Amino acid sequence: MGVCPKCGNNVQARKLLRLTNLNTITCQVCSSKLRVKNKNFNSTIGGVGGGIGGGLGTLLLIFWIQTGNNLYIGLSVTMFAVIFVLTWLIANKYVELESENPEGMIRQG
Repeated sequence: MGVCPKCGNNVQARKLLRLTNLNTITCQVCSSKLRVKNKNFNSTIGGVGGGIGGGLGTLLLIFWIQTGNNLYIGLSVTMFAVIFVLTWLIANKYVELESENPEGMIRQG
């Protein structure tokens, strides 16, 4: 679970769901803007999850087209839900947060 580097508070999991490498979230306690610190790991999680989901989804789609059995559609939906939840749980466990404007750095502009 993500922890705010300023106040040490655990960030809500639903906020981490919306966090990407390109945006920030706000700590609900100290109102500091937080962003992902380990962007390469976050990208790897998304790439692997998307690759596995895309590959298995395509395989199930081919089976459904060949057989016409609706079981493959149900398996496909279930598989996408499981992969989504697993990647979200992995990302929540290993995400590292940093303050958008670390102390000592003053934005000029």
